Amino acid sequence: MPIFFWLFGVLGILLFYEGIYLPVVISATVIALAAWHLIRLYRQSRVGPLTMLLFVVYALPFMHIIPYIWFDFNAESPLILWGLRVNPYMTDKTIIELMSMIGAVGAAGFVAGTSLLQGKLSMASSGEVTKRYRAFGKTLSLPVFFAWVAVSVVLTWISAPADTIFTAGYTTSKAIGENWNFSSSWMFSYAFLLFALADSMFEVSPKIGKLKRKIVLFAFLLIVIWFQLLRGNRDSLPCVVGALLMYYVWGKGLVGSVKSRIKNKSRVLFLALFVIVVVAYIVGALRSAAVGVGNISDLLNLFNDLASTGAIGFDNLITGTWSGALLTPLSVAGDYIHGTLPIKYGQTYLDLLGSIVPGFLADWIGYTRPIDALHGPAWQMTYGQGGTHAVVVPFIDFRMAGVFIIVALWSFAFAKIERYSVRRFTVSNLALLGIISTVIPHWLWYGEKYIISSPIIWLIISVLYRVRLAASDKKTVVGANQPCRSSFCAT
Repeated sequence: MPIFFWLFGVLGILLFYEGIYLPVVISATVIALAAWHLIRLYRQSRVGPLTMLLFVVYALPFMHIIPYIWFDFNAESPLILWGLRVNPYMTDKTIIELMSMIGAVGAAGFVAGTSLLQGKLSMASSGEVTKRYRAFGKTLSLPVFFAWVAVSVVLTWISAPADTIFTAGYTTSKAIGENWNFSSSWMFSYAFLLFALADSMFEVSPKIGKLKRKIVLFAFLLIVIWFQLLRGNRDSLPCVVGALLMYYVWGKGLVGSVKSRIKNKSRVLFLALFVIVVVAYIVGALRSAAVGVGNISDLLNLFNDLASTGAIGFDNLITGTWSGALLTPLSVAGDYIHGTLPIKYGQTYLDLLGSIVPGFLADWIGYTRPIDALHGPAWQMTYGQGGTHAVVVPFIDFRMAGVFIIVALWSFAFAKIERYSVRRFTVSNLALLGIISTVIPHWLWYGEKYIISSPIIWLIISVLYRVRLAASDKKTVVGANQPCRSSFCAT
């Protein structure tokens, strides 16, 4: 199977440069085969949950190409496709074939990248390996831990809209820190919280560990419900997914009380993910229509009105942010065919590197970042809703060869990171897996800047965590014959 995907990737590149675009049914079949192959590797413990999450988020927008297999391109255009108002590119057969082919070549590159890693993924959170790492467990004291969580809540508070969806329109409510030019504050918030979760899982005292996990749970509920969902934001939901994976999958052996309750963890995780999708859908439907709702009766009436107009319905669950993300591969495919898409030869990636400087620091030193909230690939899309799918920049800069090679490189890189993290299991490495899981949808649907910022944020917080432990060690009298009590000693 890996050989097949390598060959398909090469063939796709050659056909593209010959101006030959594969039928939609072939591209859809290749994406489905890539999904089947990865599921088989996951069952064999050859790839981990991070790789699976990456592929699901990558491939989800391309689910909308399936109906094109039987779509009549010669008939009158419908008004709605993918849950979105139809634009001319959506009903152009050649454009749809190229867009689908881009997705298929990227999927082939994804599998090709993971195929470079051989051997089973050894989960360090089970058996003797977990016991060995737990023996070195030094964690934050309760006062410091509480302050750590408080920082997370405050950072979410300053980045969240000031009003709820019942008191102001979603797009009209401004955040407290809107003028601070600190757009990564929400990422720092979730990173602090996931570090706190990892710390609570490595806590060697069962009593203190239980208390820490309760504090983290309360912070999650406060952030997700009050500062996010009730204000129309859904940015925190991927963080919930990352926390679930940390607690029930990667770190399942760290918390003794969890082991006896996760016999059906696959079902629990599937149900949790389904609930998250439904909640995200409902919040998206309500956030621009709930202003003025003052009681339960008004809310039920609003639901009835939205359901009667078709704004809320089971069929709409297959549409979402991923649908808007697909507009961007559609845009570059259409622009390429119309001859209006210049090739950048890597300039976009140089601009991304030049945009690493935080906004507030750039303002202070008088530096203009090439890519920010008002500049970048998202603003170059003929049709889009503010993001760019992960295949867009590779195609803009290097065409089809870039799609295959760059997707292969990042699938390999993150599969390697997951293997390294679970093999050398520490608070920092567990938090890294959670942080990457949190930013995956933002990266794959909104742009590369998120995945560039996340390891920098992780590194900063990891250093702070180590410094705090080092300071704690200086205040503690430890016998010379005692083992190291830092969770990082194993690293």
